[in-house]
Amino acid sequence: GVKLPDTPTANTPADEFLFKRAGDSMMRQRWADARKYYQQIVDNYPQSALRPDAKLGVGDSYLGESGEANFVLAENEFKEFITFYPTSMRVDYAQYRLAMSHFMRMRAPERDQTETIAAVREFEVFFNRYPNSKITSEVREKWRVGRNRLSEASYRVGLYYYRARWYPGAIDRFKAV
Repeated sequence: GVKLPDTPTANTPADEFLFKRAGDSMMRQRWADARKYYQQIVDNYPQSALRPDAKLGVGDSYLGESGEANFVLAENEFKEFITFYPTSMRVDYAQYRLAMSHFMRMRAPERDQTETIAAVREFEVFFNRYPNSKITSEVREKWRVGRNRLSEASYRVGLYYYRARWYPGAIDRFKAV
């Protein structure tokens, strides 16, 4: 590939240079490198027009890297974005990625569904706040996966109760499905 210079050229502002480096690192799935560049923009260029996108980039780099701790860190980045940039053109994307930070922590239907419930809740916040978003169809697909996971979990618990002959519990679960 093309070797990027290590310092900005005279006609490229430093924040743009860092943002390009971050984007290149994201494409190569070099999450920590990308995060370092994005974080430099967030920390050192408070007036930069690229700062909101850099904040999203930090969150996206955590989701890309994956792992429980990174999903929690991503969740925090997206919550902060929504707080700091509520009028941003990309706040719908931040809400979607916030939901995805929970979605990526969802567990199998027979396991604890706390994260699935949180994901579905954040997807529903998305639908309520951004009804005309361009990414609604993509968000709806993920929301359906989460809803199906909750239904599957309720069904399995209901089946367990039914086999254990605890019919009131079984009926409640099957009604939920």
